[in-house]
Amino acid sequence: LARFHLTNRGAGIKIAELKDQARHFEGDDFITINENASHPVGALSSGPGQFDNTNWNVTEKSAEKITFETKTPAGFTISKTYRLPGPDRDAHEIMLEMSVRNESQTPLVLADQFLYAGSAAPLHLNEWSMQIGMFWLQSNGDFEYETVDHYGGRKVLGIFGKNEIESDEFSLESLRWAGVNDQFFVTIVQPENAHEATLWGSRFPVVVEGDEEASTKKRMFAAEAGIGLPPLSMNPGDQQTLRYHLYLGPKEFSRLKGLGEEKQLVMHYDEIPIFGWLFGWAIKPLASWLIMGLVFLKGYVGGYGLAIILITLMIRLIIWPVYAKSARSMKRMSKLTPMMKEIREKYEDNPQKMNEETMKLYRTYNINPLGGCLPMFIQLPIFLAFYRMLWSAAELRHESFLWVDDLAMPDTMFMIPGLDIPFNLLPILMGITSFIQIAITPKTGDKTQQMIFMLMPLIFLVICYNFAAALALYWTTSNAFSILQTWLMNKMPEPELQKKPTSGKKSFMQRMQEQAEEAQKAKAAGGTGGGISRKDRTRMPGEKGDRHTKGKKKRK
Repeated sequence: LARFHLTNRGAGIKIAELKDQARHFEGDDFITINENASHPVGALSSGPGQFDNTNWNVTEKSAEKITFETKTPAGFTISKTYRLPGPDRDAHEIMLEMSVRNESQTPLVLADQFLYAGSAAPLHLNEWSMQIGMFWLQSNGDFEYETVDHYGGRKVLGIFGKNEIESDEFSLESLRWAGVNDQFFVTIVQPENAHEATLWGSRFPVVVEGDEEASTKKRMFAAEAGIGLPPLSMNPGDQQTLRYHLYLGPKEFSRLKGLGEEKQLVMHYDEIPIFGWLFGWAIKPLASWLIMGLVFLKGYVGGYGLAIILITLMIRLIIWPVYAKSARSMKRMSKLTPMMKEIREKYEDNPQKMNEETMKLYRTYNINPLGGCLPMFIQLPIFLAFYRMLWSAAELRHESFLWVDDLAMPDTMFMIPGLDIPFNLLPILMGITSFIQIAITPKTGDKTQQMIFMLMPLIFLVICYNFAAALALYWTTSNAFSILQTWLMNKMPEPELQKKPTSGKKSFMQRMQEQAEEAQKAKAAGGTGGGISRKDRTRMPGEKGDRHTKGKKKRK
């Protein structure tokens, strides 16, 4: 699955070829990790831009391992052994064992040294800068991710401008693992034992070319990182050994989870650019379940396209009762349209009274005004989880379906002549089915609200036009199911609009509202206002009764 090219300049992994990952949809060249870096993974560094460029000696070499050795001017003898993993480890892993021996006549300290974690660069022109960066996990469970925008992107807290820093350092109390990633591939360096460490990260420019048909070039940025070594204090003759697990491979959820130590966190399912504050708690588990479900179904149906359709149908069947209840609620709301129009016309100059009467109308007929929005609130986290899962799912890369060559990319069929805009069919189908679904849904609200709803398909089309084809396939399938379900619901008998039965007893809020209205009337008539009228006031204990009621028996 992988071919590691090692170099004695810096004693590290120059590149890693992934033999199971083609670079282009059609072609024999492989994805190559760290190909844009000037230094190998595993090279020693004293900081950003400062690397060990010496040529190490090869002291041992076999089919399964290779050992490099060098002697520093300070008196250290350092050896690095790279070893292929055993059958119980992933084939994209390689083990590093670094031994340091003090061969001088005085005590020495090896400090302020870093192990280079390599680089990650964009693979295609549509890759976002947010998908390129470095990350780390601490022993307390804190996972952090810094994109290349950290060094030159726009500031976040409302101030527009450039950070323009060449590099940055991060001090950690207890490092478990760290690395760099692009959209679909990752390099992870895990020390055998967690330790206090300092990390450095930076970015450098790269030129990304289009596919074979397009000769477009674009200047983008790659991320790189260094992982601090623990300080080593040694007396003459002492030797210490550090061991690392290196993973250079695809960002496949099941594969990363199988590596242990929570390495599936590099999928970044918890990084939600929109609605994260509202649905972030649900998106991470949903994205994990969705990718596992897709992989499971793909094993039976033979393709991810059919798996996406099946899992979409399963989701819609689960929420069928919610959608049916929502559809009935919207039908009942549509019957209130004439009455709501009268309220708007009657209280056009009094918005507060208009809202009070509208809510009273909803209470009278026992209608929840948000009932029609419930399916959207349920589907939105699933949609965002699909989007987040596809953000870095190497499983779907180069997976074809019907006319779609790559479900992880837009389904561009051709470039529109004269406009230089790609023609992506699935998002267009998504927009059309969304429009049909809204058109056959019972209308509620005024004309302005209805017009906004009719524009929603166009807004989603613009937003999602260049997203992954798998996302458009999911949303189109969901829309088609909604159209069928709405058509079936429209064939059912119309729900009756009935008033909510009342017990005849006024609620506390109703009594308070009536008292407030009477107080306002009294104030308008020139009374004291604001107080409670005599007839509504509760008599205090010991207070004499009214002269008109004195001596009379109480009546039920």
